[in-house]
Amino acid sequence: MSSVKQLALMLERIKEGESCSNRDWDNKIVPKTVRQILKKYNLENTYNKDHPVNNDMKLADRFFDAGLELAETLGVFCTDTESIVHFTKKELLNGLKQAPSELHLGYGPDQVILRARTPEDKTRPCFCASLSIQIDESVYVPLVSELIRYKGIDLLQGPSLDTVYGLRALSGTPFETAAGIHEADLREEAVWLAGRPGIQQMGMSSSVTEFGYMVGFPKTSALSRSPFMGVILQPSELKTNYCSFNKLLATAAYGGYVRSGCPSMIGGYSGPPEGAVIANIATDIIQFAMFGADISASSLFDVRQNSACCRTGLWAMSVSVQATSRNTHTILDKIINQTAGPCTEDILYTSAAGMIDTSASGMELTTGPRSAGGAKKNYITPLEAHFCADVFKAASELSLDKAEELVEYCLTKYESKVENQPVGKSIYECYNVETMEPSSEWLAIEDRVRTDLRSHGLNI
Repeated sequence: MSSVKQLALMLERIKEGESCSNRDWDNKIVPKTVRQILKKYNLENTYNKDHPVNNDMKLADRFFDAGLELAETLGVFCTDTESIVHFTKKELLNGLKQAPSELHLGYGPDQVILRARTPEDKTRPCFCASLSIQIDESVYVPLVSELIRYKGIDLLQGPSLDTVYGLRALSGTPFETAAGIHEADLREEAVWLAGRPGIQQMGMSSSVTEFGYMVGFPKTSALSRSPFMGVILQPSELKTNYCSFNKLLATAAYGGYVRSGCPSMIGGYSGPPEGAVIANIATDIIQFAMFGADISASSLFDVRQNSACCRTGLWAMSVSVQATSRNTHTILDKIINQTAGPCTEDILYTSAAGMIDTSASGMELTTGPRSAGGAKKNYITPLEAHFCADVFKAASELSLDKAEELVEYCLTKYESKVENQPVGKSIYECYNVETMEPSSEWLAIEDRVRTDLRSHGLNI
């Protein structure tokens, strides 16, 4: 867990940091440094489209060394002060050394143990539902309670609200503060309705800024017998801001776990898949040294296709997870950026590819699903969340060779249309929201895909 003193000292370092403009950081410093380090470690053009799941562990180790040097060379840029804070290699390694390798989350019958893993590790990972997809207030309690009623769901983050008592929750206004309070109340009702009061919770989903987070966090913490988990999303890879520090300070003050990070983007400032991988590794490393994180939640996807389930995304995710899991004892949570929606085969096969890829590579935790890319309100159902949890855990039994075989098979089902995935149906169209039962159509689709994956060797 982080501390208020540690974070205050870091704020002072940011204030006194090297001056730099946001434009220069994004367009000059990051791309140039990434290219230099890729060249130094002979990692240029190592992306292999024929191997969406990396099997070369020496390559993964080389990527880790490059990512560590990138973190030391670049440091972190603060958007509010337009300054850079740098870290020595010793500081970075100490941050990794002090990070937990095991967390006991929740309490009572709902408690789970989240342990660090390595590639092909048979230790079962954990699954958190769901991502912060917007839903109607009226469906929040029945949806969340049905999500976590299934014991395959280990942690709760939950969807988000864009209204409070029917009123629009405008970001950065007191409405957002009200949304954080309201979400905490609804969430508490949902966990009791599900019979899972001890499930580990993260929060808050409805607050873009720190306002709703800082009131919802202590409210929910007071009702829990275990430390709450803060979700601190940084503005971009290798960046931070004061909003994040406000959330971090509140988390530290209430003795909560810190889950922080931000995604790396293939096709973004760090460039090709190889550049995104070393930037992602560096971002993971920074979370522990700078923020005292318990979990690094730094995902990775191809911004050109808005997906982690394409070949470039899958390869990059596997290499990044393998690199960090082989060379540290830290705990990672990277999301699978699905863009297909409920009641489609596509969301199940893309989810399966991502879950198999990262679980076999050694990842400890994932949060999801991101149904319909998280872009459409009410496009999330319990069924695909339960499916994802089952696949993610079953994939821990696989060798990397078998994982790649399954991922290649899944790709045959959707790769030709990965850039144009079907959005599917809203929860109102494929669920009875009164009884929270899926439609016969949605059940049949899921049963067909489960049977298919079993026939290809996944013990789901």
